[in-house]
Amino acid sequence: MSEENNNGSVEYTAPEAEIAPYVAPELPEEVPAPVYEAPVAPVELPAALAEGEAIIPAENVITAPSFASSEVPAMGIVENGVIGATVFKPEPKKSAAKKSAAKKAETVAIYSTKNVTWNGVGKVYRGYNIVEKDAADKWLTRDHCRIATPEEVAKEFGK
Repeated sequence: MSEENNNGSVEYTAPEAEIAPYVAPELPEEVPAPVYEAPVAPVELPAALAEGEAIIPAENVITAPSFASSEVPAMGIVENGVIGATVFKPEPKKSAAKKSAAKKAETVAIYSTKNVTWNGVGKVYRGYNIVEKDAADKWLTRDHCRIATPEEVAKEFGK
């Protein structure tokens, strides 16, 4: 910085111009907005529609296939190992009720004094846990788990 800018005194003189007050222009009286009404022409239906008949013949109607029981468009191998557009027939989905009814393993109630995760066996949380019989045999080898009696479990869950 130079010495002439460090003198600390700044002099500013405002121009001696007169400022005229702002006067808003007079607004005209409110004019109502024009109302436009579109002419309504009566709609005439074709004679076939008025009588309840179809306008388009049934053989000219474009329809989509029902994918529930028919083949579905898909990508697959078409000829000579070339991948292209093909169709395949989807298999019906199996219901979840059949899966759960088929596998009904014996379960055991155990009590754990701490939360533990064991790879290949599962998880137990502090308190009462319902586990499968083979997992319970493994958990009972640990010192923080014990068998819970049915009376304990009923008392804990209010039954």
